[in-house]
Amino acid sequence: MPFARRLLWCLPTLTAGWVFLSSPAQADTLPLKDLLLQAQFHEQQGEWHQAVTVYDAILRQDRNLPGVRERYHNSVRRYWQVRRHTDPSFQKEVLSLEYGQALHLYGLVRDSLLDSALGKRKVDSAKLFRKGIEELEHALADPIFTQQYLPNAKPHEIRAFRSFLKKSAVAVEHLSRPQAIKHVREVAMAAQSMLQLSSSVVILEFTCGACYALDEYTLYLTPNQLKELCDSLRGEFAGVGLTLRLEDGKILIDEVAAYSPAAEVRLARDDQVLAIDRKSTMALSPEAAQELLGGPVGASVDLDIYSPGMGMRSVSLQRRVTFLPSISYQMKPEGVCYVHIACFQDTTIQELDDALATLGKSGLKALVIDLRGNSGGLFEAAVDVARRFIAQGVIASTENTDPKFNMVYHARGSQVVTTPLVVLIDGDTASAAEVLAGALKGHQRARLVGQTTFGKGCTQCIVKLPAAPGGIPTGGIRLTVARFFGPDGQPYTGRGVVPHVSIDRVAMNSMTADRQLDEAFNEAHRMLEIR
Repeated sequence: MPFARRLLWCLPTLTAGWVFLSSPAQADTLPLKDLLLQAQFHEQQGEWHQAVTVYDAILRQDRNLPGVRERYHNSVRRYWQVRRHTDPSFQKEVLSLEYGQALHLYGLVRDSLLDSALGKRKVDSAKLFRKGIEELEHALADPIFTQQYLPNAKPHEIRAFRSFLKKSAVAVEHLSRPQAIKHVREVAMAAQSMLQLSSSVVILEFTCGACYALDEYTLYLTPNQLKELCDSLRGEFAGVGLTLRLEDGKILIDEVAAYSPAAEVRLARDDQVLAIDRKSTMALSPEAAQELLGGPVGASVDLDIYSPGMGMRSVSLQRRVTFLPSISYQMKPEGVCYVHIACFQDTTIQELDDALATLGKSGLKALVIDLRGNSGGLFEAAVDVARRFIAQGVIASTENTDPKFNMVYHARGSQVVTTPLVVLIDGDTASAAEVLAGALKGHQRARLVGQTTFGKGCTQCIVKLPAAPGGIPTGGIRLTVARFFGPDGQPYTGRGVVPHVSIDRVAMNSMTADRQLDEAFNEAHRMLEIR
């Protein structure tokens, strides 16, 4: 999803939140018992997208339920595995690697994890190998994987190979790097012998699985995902501005990017895409349909659409590079203004300066900053935003894999915005957004309204893997390299930022009123009265 704000990865100076799927509107008001039953049902059906959505809603209500966080992250892992094997860039490019090339790629990823990651002291080659076994095990239990790579394998043959895998994992206690490569090679040869499963496919499951040995944020990225990540941090995407999803056997629009070609012809969420360039979407996965939307900038793509309430229509969209702002703002009555920061990207600080200049000319007296649903972005962009409102003091500090890169970020401004501030936060406010919220609270610069934030306090770098011979792209790794702390030196991980005023977004008997936003404006007016 090139423009989805719910999925942001990052660089040192870069943070990421894992709140990447939108939940049903009513999810936050359903009883936990019902949500748990829903999540378990989706897991049993292998509906990982839906399982993650429901577990996300559960964790927003109670992040300490036994076993739920583990099941949530397992569902996320399975979701990414399914996405990987339906990603055309992975299928057509990465899986075209020859055996030796795939083994070399595994070695590169292994060395990055063991030499450069923040948690490298907690892992070794044996643990990376066992996580690879787990990933291959899950793949063999997935119907999509078996249909794609093992169309002729008998069930008893798959069971026999899985039994071999379990024994291989149990037998491993300690492995040197060369020994780990030897074990991966042996499993790949056994898979080819017992199942006629491509050795490159097996080795790449080991490669992707190894990334999960460190933490829940380190992840292998397909070539498409790597490109989308880099584009998103610049606030750009190339295409028509649509992301798609599969629901009840139909390809539906999941998100329409503002200012995009799709937005200009008024396509909307839940519209059904019937055909793309006259090719029916009936038998397509969302990833395959998304691939058809892609193409050279300047070229057009024709869609047949069914819109509820509008019926059938055909539209032609011209692909282009579109900039997606990270900030929107509104002037409200009595000088209380509203600024929504969707994420932190290269352009955020300039966008904020422009917004503040415009609002200042309109009589800005107090400011409500909305960080709800902001899952992170560029760490230093969040620090720069904090510096616009904090004159002196520590904003955040970082602890890196190499101590010489440990940093303390200070505010030393003489010209800062001094108007009263209210900040809206929720359980989807994460990473870089927590840096800003925590700094404003720690310096008593703002009142916080909403719910406790996600609680993720680490930063990632992006490792671009080298192309294989012939220029074949191999993707990259999002690698955790540092953790960050608030002005008081306390970590955000597992704690989050607690609001001054705790309030649910919607009341149990209402699905439309935004109680948090109403309370934020009330709080801003109270601050103006006592100023």
